[in-house]
Amino acid sequence: MHCASCVANVQRVIEAVPGVGSASVNLTLRQAVVEVDPGTRAETIINAITRAGYQATVPVNEEHASLHDREQAEVAVWRVRMIVGFSLLVPLMLIGHLSPVGSVTAAWWQFALASPLQFYVGWPFWEGAWRRLKYGAANMDTLVALGTGTAFVAGLYHLFWHSSGMMFVDAGMIIAFITCGKYLEAMAKGRASASIQKLMTLAPDVANVERESQIQTIPTGQVRVDEVILVRPGERVPLDATIISGTGSVDESWLTGEALPIIKQAGSRLYAGTMNGEGAFKARVTVAADATSLAQLIELVRRAQESKPQIQKLADRVVAWFVPAVLTIATLTLLAWGLAGDWTLGLSCTVAVLVVACPCALGLATPTAVLVASGRGAELGILIRDARALELGGKLTTIVLDKTGTITTGKPVVVAVDVVGEVDDSMFLAEVAAVEQLTAHPLAKAVAAYVRQQNLPPAEADDLTNWPGEGIEANVNGAQVAIGNERLMARHGIALSDAALSAIDHRRENGETALIVARAGVYAGTIFVADELPPSSYEAVEALHELNLRVMMLTGDKANTAAAVAHRIGIDETMSEVRPDEKESAIRNLQAEGEVVAMVGDGINDAAALAIADLGIAIGSGADVAIESADVVLVGRDLAAVPMALKLARATRRTIVQNLAWAFVYNLALIPLAAGILIPVLGVRVPPSLAAGAMAMSSISVVANSLLLRVRRLQ
Repeated sequence: MHCASCVANVQRVIEAVPGVGSASVNLTLRQAVVEVDPGTRAETIINAITRAGYQATVPVNEEHASLHDREQAEVAVWRVRMIVGFSLLVPLMLIGHLSPVGSVTAAWWQFALASPLQFYVGWPFWEGAWRRLKYGAANMDTLVALGTGTAFVAGLYHLFWHSSGMMFVDAGMIIAFITCGKYLEAMAKGRASASIQKLMTLAPDVANVERESQIQTIPTGQVRVDEVILVRPGERVPLDATIISGTGSVDESWLTGEALPIIKQAGSRLYAGTMNGEGAFKARVTVAADATSLAQLIELVRRAQESKPQIQKLADRVVAWFVPAVLTIATLTLLAWGLAGDWTLGLSCTVAVLVVACPCALGLATPTAVLVASGRGAELGILIRDARALELGGKLTTIVLDKTGTITTGKPVVVAVDVVGEVDDSMFLAEVAAVEQLTAHPLAKAVAAYVRQQNLPPAEADDLTNWPGEGIEANVNGAQVAIGNERLMARHGIALSDAALSAIDHRRENGETALIVARAGVYAGTIFVADELPPSSYEAVEALHELNLRVMMLTGDKANTAAAVAHRIGIDETMSEVRPDEKESAIRNLQAEGEVVAMVGDGINDAAALAIADLGIAIGSGADVAIESADVVLVGRDLAAVPMALKLARATRRTIVQNLAWAFVYNLALIPLAAGILIPVLGVRVPPSLAAGAMAMSSISVVANSLLLRVRRLQ
């Protein structure tokens, strides 16, 4: 495929196949993604594509090498043709401009140079045009072949009857300039897909597997689940696995965005593509090569690159009639000038119209921008599942944030310990930890972790009693220790001082949870626990406000805790004590008010809200990158990635609009100029050679504008 017209042709014939529900054809990737009914065979679709004059195969286990090799082969083909083209064009132009007018010898030399230019350098266009002609279709190849062929035939006419070969120069310049444009376009498309290639090269092709008490090096695709692999220092992890022996540090920056290596030991997870810094590991494979976190990430990026935003539909509708319209305009141009008495000028203008109107830029406008944006997003840990997400990111009015695990870390930590009376702090903490270790409650785990950090050995506790909604108590060293809220204290007749109650109320206003502790029927102190607010959450909310978005928090937590967090972080509105099944209704209510809503959640209990929102963003997904309910998946747990994702979406949407606007304006402006509309007024015209250069530059400019997304500042 060479242009938007090719895309339209291929998509039309695929969708006409019985059993095909829909098809999305991508010019940049030269791929079609087809949804079919059960029982529809790929061969049936391929045969339909073949009858339309194209060729297709079903990709099988395509790896980064084949993708890279295919792109490099395309670049090499156009490079050779470009070099040959300009090697022939330079003497062709010199002969045309330096030889005496009417020189028969010069004309024959021009014919000798123009012929290989036309039929070797320009052969891909002739071959493509012939294929389209056989099946009654037309595309860019048709326009180029007609334009250059007409100029070449005109050169032959002048050669045999007028002893002049200037039209050979026009034909040669058209072929050379368009070939140069195709070479630069192929180079640019290769750079646009560099991000996904980089991801594909992260995981090694082979793994060191323990089989029959020996370490064997085999392809990763042949490693089975539950087999044991060896990862040596300095090697990349080939597959997702769980460490069974060994200790060391692993760079997981591609997955988490964290630059510092992470200490790994027995029981820790390893992810394909991460780099082992020091220490050797033996690990048990948990998933096959095609189901690793990296493989899922690559699949998400590919899926986004293959999809189309709504705005592309306008270009698709235009392309459906574009080439026939250009052929009609070219015919009318020839007739108009011919009837006006100048068939030679009419022929030149006709060639210019055919060449300048190539719809390449229209076909490249959207897919190159999506390709670059999704690749850059993947490098930043922003996985875009569909091009629609890029378009919606620029239309949002409201963004709704889940609290626990999204705004906060989701892991409660001890923030303060208030011990009263004569109780020793170490003894107090040791006894509390002894009780908390008897339960798996998240707050209990936070206290136990805090005590371990203080290097305090916990005491021994037994006879645990659980009071639902109030707290727990157990026997520690012969004394009864109770930990809970005021209701538990009241149950045992334990009174708290006004100062203690005031301190507890004050900290609760800041979103902290109070664990009141009594020992042997006497108030002993309070431990305050809070779900931490990382600095990135403050930065993210500020950045979202700078994007002129209405920022809301949606949480199942209590109103006072939610209000405290919202106040500290600067969130506009809060909806608290909302059950998971009510979150979807909350999003629907906002949409009913006319808001375009993005929901940001952890992708588990927020699944329904993520799915119903205009734009669902799953944050903190870790290795589970294939959350089906979200449109955008953020690999790490950094909320600051949310405004960055929205900025990337807005930049991409602007780029697509710019590309399409340029492609439309280019054609609307240059087709009339090429037809000679200004010749009677100003004497200005677009010669065929200039038309060829302009057509090539239109495609290059669209790809170059898309490539700017790779370096555009998003901070």
